[in-house]
Amino acid sequence: MQLEFELVTYDEKLDKFNLDETMYQIELGEEDAQTYELLKSSDLNLYNWLKESDSFKKYVREEIYPEGDHEKIAISDINGTTFRRFYFFKVTSGDSHYEYFKKLFTILEESEWQDREDVGEEILAQLMVKRQDMIIDLVENDAVDKDAAKV
Repeated sequence: MQLEFELVTYDEKLDKFNLDETMYQIELGEEDAQTYELLKSSDLNLYNWLKESDSFKKYVREEIYPEGDHEKIAISDINGTTFRRFYFFKVTSGDSHYEYFKKLFTILEESEWQDREDVGEEILAQLMVKRQDMIIDLVENDAVDKDAAKV
């Protein structure tokens, strides 16, 4: 099974995401394809599964950014399921994004007159933490305790 995905790169100094704008593909083995089928209806479970996949990180590290151009990335789209709203949400974003995040973060509007900007600011505050959870660090941790290596 082919899995199509897009990435965003993360600039830690600017705390900013940039869309890669390239559609990538990775071949999934039978077991991973079954896992995908189980998780595809739950966007964040699907994201977390792929984020934690060593084979996915290795593929990105070796095939997409072999020169180490980007140390930190995030997944923008997986087979048509988009996560762009997590990286590019603004107080002026559309109603569907507001509704998604209000449900995700259990944000209750106190009344119908509550200012949309207040809700947007609360979403942005919660997204600051969530975005950090979604970042994939591509730097391999090859540090070996030198004293242990001497034994």
